[in-house]
Amino acid sequence: MAGHRGNDALMCLVFPLSLGELGLKWFERLPKESIEGWQQLAEAFVTRFKTNIKTPKEIDHLLRAKMEPGDSLKVYNTKYWETFNEILDCLTNLAITQYKRDLPVGHRLRDSLTMNQPSTMKLLMQHINEHIRVEHNAAATTVTASPVVENKRVVGKVYVVRQDDGHANHHGRVIRSSVFGRCQ
Repeated sequence: MAGHRGNDALMCLVFPLSLGELGLKWFERLPKESIEGWQQLAEAFVTRFKTNIKTPKEIDHLLRAKMEPGDSLKVYNTKYWETFNEILDCLTNLAITQYKRDLPVGHRLRDSLTMNQPSTMKLLMQHINEHIRVEHNAAATTVTASPVVENKRVVGKVYVVRQDDGHANHHGRVIRSSVFGRCQ
């Protein structure tokens, strides 16, 4: 058909063969002699069925993005970049400023971006990823307490700082203290 693209009559005759059930019903309902050529038929078809086309988001969608209470930085970051990537044209300085503005007042990343605002999206993403790693590592660290038993009597507790993998903290220290506050 590519070789016959200039033949409007042929293109209009072959077009219905490419339609599904819904498209064919639309085509059959067109009033007789309402289409004069291939270009008009193509425009009519696109106008009727363009609802399936995803339109790009405007900058106002980015201005509405907020870090919700209880959201981790990683969750907010994911929502922000999904929205940002759907916007066709967004100024870099606006995107960086908006990212910072949507963080809660007092958030460490917001303070950091206020003190040293990145000039490119790549620098912003590096800065964000550093803060996400710190947040993730802080969430992964847990403190557990185990009683120390001597002669069937609890004399203190052993506190062990562990990572998710169950190993001692990076200093390799186990902190012991007795019930009376003495170190053992």
